[in-house]
Amino acid sequence: MIKAIEIELTSACNARCPICMRTRLIEKGIPVKTEHYTIEDIKQYFGPIDMKDRRVKFCGVLGDPIACPDLYEISEYFLDKQVKHIEVSTNAGLKTTKFWEEYGELSERSNNRLEIHFAIDGVYTNDYRVGVNLDKVWNNVDTYLNAGGFASWQFIIFDYNKDEVPIARTMARDKGMKFITRTAWKNDASAAEQEEVRRKTKNRDYA
Repeated sequence: MIKAIEIELTSACNARCPICMRTRLIEKGIPVKTEHYTIEDIKQYFGPIDMKDRRVKFCGVLGDPIACPDLYEISEYFLDKQVKHIEVSTNAGLKTTKFWEEYGELSERSNNRLEIHFAIDGVYTNDYRVGVNLDKVWNNVDTYLNAGGFASWQFIIFDYNKDEVPIARTMARDKGMKFITRTAWKNDASAAEQEEVRRKTKNRDYA
């Protein structure tokens, strides 16, 4: 039996992260069409499937799941189908305060079966997540947590933020989040690619 399913709910995203496939496509002049799964799509695909005790992950190669207009309804649908756990990976730079409050309440009602992985790569700056407003991010995070939401903080370590790791770890603990660190480079990233990303992150000279 399949125990976990990963779903890319949308191709939309508010960020322009240097390593992201979306950014690379745009830089090459290849348009990324904006498409979303709707709650009707999800019901059609997963209605016949017994989802009890399975794990569902919403993340993206091209998009951020928070950009999906039907995210709340889709999350609620899977929780009602008795999934074991839903993980939502997001930069947290979208949606209204009302959404985050209601999403936090949904997480609390689910007994922590709904978990957000907040992808925030810095305490004072968030340079890698180009186009993402850090003040809005923290407002969204705090709103979600204060409403009872369950979350983890995923922190990718770069040269610009490595000294902030101890502070971030303490902040995560104080806010009640698990703290997860990751290295910035995939195994197949060449030295030239790594240097290009460092240059772009420093100078912000890209789309």
